[in-house]
Amino acid sequence: MTRRICRTRVYATAALMAAGLAIAAAPAAVAADDSEFSDKDFLTMTVDHHFGGVRMAELCVDKATRADLKGLCEKIKQTQAAEITRMRSWLKNWYGTDETPTIPPMSKPMLDKLSGLSGRTFDVELSRDFAQHHRDFLPDADKCRMHAKHGELRALCDEMYKTQSAEIGKFDAVVAGKPITVDTGAGGLATASTNSTGTGAAGWLAAGGVAAALGTAALGRRLRRQ
Repeated sequence: MTRRICRTRVYATAALMAAGLAIAAAPAAVAADDSEFSDKDFLTMTVDHHFGGVRMAELCVDKATRADLKGLCEKIKQTQAAEITRMRSWLKNWYGTDETPTIPPMSKPMLDKLSGLSGRTFDVELSRDFAQHHRDFLPDADKCRMHAKHGELRALCDEMYKTQSAEIGKFDAVVAGKPITVDTGAGGLATASTNSTGTGAAGWLAAGGVAAALGTAALGRRLRRQ
């Protein structure tokens, strides 16, 4: 009996020691994860990643057939161009370096492919590629907003994470042939009809065009009654 009690106490002591070691190691693991994140490396990477996004957005504004998709891409182009400028200024101020924006190698084949597409096919493929472009970036943005040493960068990463998550939903809606509404700034809204069968711009109308079409139809009904 005494031997059993001794063995039980030994096992219990070992378990407590193991638990204590695990608890003691947990903060160290978090600290190690924090120390592994480099503000400078993230900024350098994101400048190029955003530059690829700006080029995609420019292509979209030129070639998309949907007014709402054009509006979304125009907003992304402006937002990410401004973020590139801000991040380059941080690289200069914090580290005395600069990053001349270049298109990431993985983005070049995608841009070449999109350049050869048109109509509804372009809208869908562009939206798929842009959604994936955002999804690839979200884990880095999430880590940045948790572990970046500079508060300004953490705030920007949190903003980018939320904005790009919402934009993924809009691009997915375009792929599914559903309309989206985009706030283009200064009270302007870009929107589209629910007609997804057309392959050109005729099937997609801005908000003002929809209102005009509805007004014309109502006028026609009143004239027929007279």
